[in-house]
Amino acid sequence: MEKLILLDAGHGGIINGQYVTAPKKMVVFPDGFTIYEGVWNRLVVEGIKEALTSAGVKFDDIVNSQKDIPLKNRVDRANRLAAEAGPKNALFVSVHANAGGGNGYEVYTSKGESASDKAATNYMDFMAEAFPSHRGRKDTTDGDSDKEANFYVLKYTICPAILTESFFMDNYQEAKEMTTPEAIKKVVQAHLRTIYAFCHA
Repeated sequence: MEKLILLDAGHGGIINGQYVTAPKKMVVFPDGFTIYEGVWNRLVVEGIKEALTSAGVKFDDIVNSQKDIPLKNRVDRANRLAAEAGPKNALFVSVHANAGGGNGYEVYTSKGESASDKAATNYMDFMAEAFPSHRGRKDTTDGDSDKEANFYVLKYTICPAILTESFFMDNYQEAKEMTTPEAIKKVVQAHLRTIYAFCHA
C-alpha cells in the first residue's frame, strides 16, 4: 500500500513582520545575528516537500501555515490522515532546531520499542554521514540511538513518529552554519533519506 508522509514544521513563523512565538523560539546573538526556529523549520520542510513532490511520494503538510498551530490540532489532523492511509503506512516527521545549551543533532521517539525506532536510527545515521564532524547525541541504553520522550506529537500520534532536533540554534557556531543553504540542503537530504527508507521498507 502507498506510504504517506506527514510533515510537521515545529513552532510558529513570521506574521506581518512579527514572530509569533518570541522570545522562546528565537535567539539574538550579541552581534545582532538572529535565528527564528519556526522559520528555519519551515525552510527544511519546504525543501522536503519540493523533493517529495518531484519523487511522487504522497505527503501532507500538517501545518501548511506560518501560524503556530496548537499541538492537539496537529495530532488530530495527522491521525485522521494516518487512519485513512493505515497507521503502519504513515510516518509523522516533526522538524525542529534545538536550544538550551549544547551542540549536535538528535532525534526523539515515544517511550518504549515501536515502529518509530528504525526511522529514528536511520535519521541519526544519515545525519552522521552528512555532518561527520558534528556530534550525534544518542541514548543507546535500549540498543538504539534515539532518545525517548512523552512529547505530545509523539505520544498521541497513531502512526510511527519521529521528532528531529537538527543542531542548537543558541550555539553561535551551529546557528551560523545551520542557516547556510549548504547545511539546510544536507539536513533536508538526511530527512529525505529517512523518509525514502521508510517508503521502501
